[in-house]
Amino acid sequence: MEYFDLSPYDYLGSPLPMRAVGWPGRRYGVQGAGAAPMTGAEMERLRVASRRLGSVTLGWHDCDFCGAFEGNGEYRYYLPDGEIYAAPMMILHYVEEHGYRPPGELRDGLRAAGQPRWDWRAERLHAVLLDQSEDPDFRCQAAVDLANRNDPRALDALRRAAHDEDLVDVAGDEVGRSLATFVDRGLARDLLAEDLHVMVRYGIDEASGR
Repeated sequence: MEYFDLSPYDYLGSPLPMRAVGWPGRRYGVQGAGAAPMTGAEMERLRVASRRLGSVTLGWHDCDFCGAFEGNGEYRYYLPDGEIYAAPMMILHYVEEHGYRPPGELRDGLRAAGQPRWDWRAERLHAVLLDQSEDPDFRCQAAVDLANRNDPRALDALRRAAHDEDLVDVAGDEVGRSLATFVDRGLARDLLAEDLHVMVRYGIDEASGR
């Protein structure tokens, strides 16, 4: 899969509109190669923002340029201006090994980004996660991305999702990983005593290194 930077993302579908970054390939080559190299601070911000993979599939993608690296899954970057960017897990490899330079919109946005606030994007993810009629893949994405928000509404939605039998059958581990972020923040330690689906428990334990 290859996208021109900042084009609309439509690879796996999403409950929110997103723009693509970091999807180079043979057609467009290594984009941004003429831009200024990323500074150490910019690289660190990108690493920190690339903290949780979503949309993991059954297959792996080999790097088109060296064939020596493979990846699976995507990172989502929620920026203060309301934009969301979707990048493949391999974006860090492209930057470090092949001279890819993310567009200025992403670099500037990461510089300004703080804790994601509760906004229309969070409201949409909250609604999708709790709507049993929604696409299961969208609900899984919502479970992953809501964990970025240190907000009691996100925690409440994830707690409720953890007891949704239909959802946990297909994405219980992702719900668990998201709940683990709140446990680690000290906001949901009582959750460890709850009777949870085995896959939710697995996700919590895996994310917490238990």
